[in-house]
Amino acid sequence: MSTGRDDLHTDEIVLSTCIGCGLPLTTGSKFCGHCGQGQNIEDPGQSERKWQSVRQVFIFFIICSIICCVFSFVDYFQTLTWSIVADGLFASLSVTFFVLNWHRCRSLLLWPNFSWKRLLVYCSIAIACSFLVGFMVDWLNKSLFSKTFSYYYFYSRYRYGKEMAIFFIAVMPALFEELGFRGFLVTKLLDITEEKQAILISGFLFAIMHRSMLSLFWLIPFGIWLGYIRVKQNTIWYGLCIHFCFNFTACVVEILQSAHYR
Repeated sequence: MSTGRDDLHTDEIVLSTCIGCGLPLTTGSKFCGHCGQGQNIEDPGQSERKWQSVRQVFIFFIICSIICCVFSFVDYFQTLTWSIVADGLFASLSVTFFVLNWHRCRSLLLWPNFSWKRLLVYCSIAIACSFLVGFMVDWLNKSLFSKTFSYYYFYSRYRYGKEMAIFFIAVMPALFEELGFRGFLVTKLLDITEEKQAILISGFLFAIMHRSMLSLFWLIPFGIWLGYIRVKQNTIWYGLCIHFCFNFTACVVEILQSAHYR
């Protein structure tokens, strides 16, 4: 005679094997690592939540892409005022989607198991990578296009140009890109697929959003690294600090180079 305990045990066995090939699955797997078969074991409510997450990710990325493309490629918007408007729109977009998913995202604002040692290691790696990437991108620009590119140059003609450059190049992206991409986006992708796929997809979307084919070689790994740390540490704060240190280092280098060539 079967008991409730036996039935529960049987259910657990069924859920831990692939519905396609029958081989064992890792706990919580959405796809079989042997045959690739999707494990359609969620109830209708879970399926609806998954599609809702897909829609939100799509809407977020489309709006983000429109903002970035319009303010980057239309000459009329190539002014400081419109640049500030673009940054403000992206910041509002990130905060809006983060708050709309507050029940899922709010825990990312905590900093569990904080470690100064870990933070210093992460930030040191970010600073070193910033120097390396800056050198490589500068070399590629000179080799391929016979010119150099500087984000600081856009702000250098204005009063308080250095302060504005640091704020808009280092502070704003670190805060709102982490809220939007590692906060909202990774969280919703985890509803759709497994951790590895969510990290990879978020890294690619993060890189594409920056609209620079030449920089994909470092933007993709950088986005994947930030996504991995967000998932591993379950907080956006390490990523935010890494992002700030990377951009701040690049900004300071450009400011010093600008002063040197004057």
